[in-house]
Amino acid sequence: MVSRCPVHGLEKLMDADYFASPYAANERYAVMHERGTVHQTCLDDHGRVWLVTGHAEVYTALRDKRLARPREYSNGDFTSQRFPEGTPTGTIVTLDPPDHTRLKKMINFTFLPRNLETFRPRIQELVAGRLDALEAAGGGDLVEDYGAILPITIVCDVLGIPDEYRTDLKRMADLGFGSDDETNAQLRADMLQMLDEIRRRKTAEPTEDLFSYWIHTKDADGTPVLNVEQVLVLAALTMLGGYDTTAGMISRGALALLDDPETLERLRRQPELFDAAVEEMLRKNPSVHHAFRRFATEDMEIDGTRIGKGDTVLLHVAAAGNDPRRFADPQVFDIDRADKTHLVFGGGPHFCAGAELARMEVTIALRELFLRFPDIALAAPRESLKLRAYPFIPALLSLPVTV
Repeated sequence: MVSRCPVHGLEKLMDADYFASPYAANERYAVMHERGTVHQTCLDDHGRVWLVTGHAEVYTALRDKRLARPREYSNGDFTSQRFPEGTPTGTIVTLDPPDHTRLKKMINFTFLPRNLETFRPRIQELVAGRLDALEAAGGGDLVEDYGAILPITIVCDVLGIPDEYRTDLKRMADLGFGSDDETNAQLRADMLQMLDEIRRRKTAEPTEDLFSYWIHTKDADGTPVLNVEQVLVLAALTMLGGYDTTAGMISRGALALLDDPETLERLRRQPELFDAAVEEMLRKNPSVHHAFRRFATEDMEIDGTRIGKGDTVLLHVAAAGNDPRRFADPQVFDIDRADKTHLVFGGGPHFCAGAELARMEVTIALRELFLRFPDIALAAPRESLKLRAYPFIPALLSLPVTV
């Protein structure tokens, strides 16, 4: 049963029941698609938003310049202050071109296809080490002991985060995306303070990493391309974006295969199909619920629904990936599906710069896990598995297994 917002009386399509388990959202997707492609709903802070759930509509809206990121276009309905989505403006997730383009260029080159293979040996080394630890322990938690370790290490390597800061930064990242407003604000302040300490060190002694590059890159006239605040926020967002979504995808992907023994056995016989399996996971159980908020810069329509100037629009990429108008039997996990066109990495100028690195990490992590351990099994009842109750990243809280 869908709960209602006590302030506006609107149904809260992403309520406690939606986050109750890794399986609960599937039922809600069906409700959304039965009703149409655009829904007015309220978030947990009672802010009113338009939730777009149809695949075709989300695809088009991701590229529609009338849907802008800067909060200056908001009519005030979007009240969240949570970092990073609630940040007013000035960050890579709250800007549009050309300002967004300038910031994104500072990231893109790291993740160009020609650079991707440089990550593979490190990923394989980390995966092998974690699998050895799981084997020695007879199992463990695929969230904390496996899925989280790989992406947090890789993104910290890319940024050049010294080892002594990594544990605390991971703790902040874990809590920040699933906490109340007060905790989120405190964690944001703590994270930026710690990153500023690292910035000062790298200002004096730069190293070969992305953080140092942002600090020391200058325009033709000698002016730094990024100011201090931009460096710190870009570092925080790169770390969060490179860690949390990928970690969630590894553990949820593992659960998808544990839930489908027939497909899992086929992948063990044909490991070259893991690439296709990951694409199907990204369609059916993506790494984010919805894209970052957008605001209508003028009165407009989406599939016949009028969106007022200043209204908040959330593009629900998870629901879009389960749209029966686009995908036959969308809630069936089918690695042979010809059309796996998911939208989880966004579209247009906001397409995720780290998409291919994330694919590589998830594919290697899942392939090596299931090839190494033919007897891997869940060590907890499925009904006990919980998602973090945060309307952006659908991460499992834990996934205990025996190996």
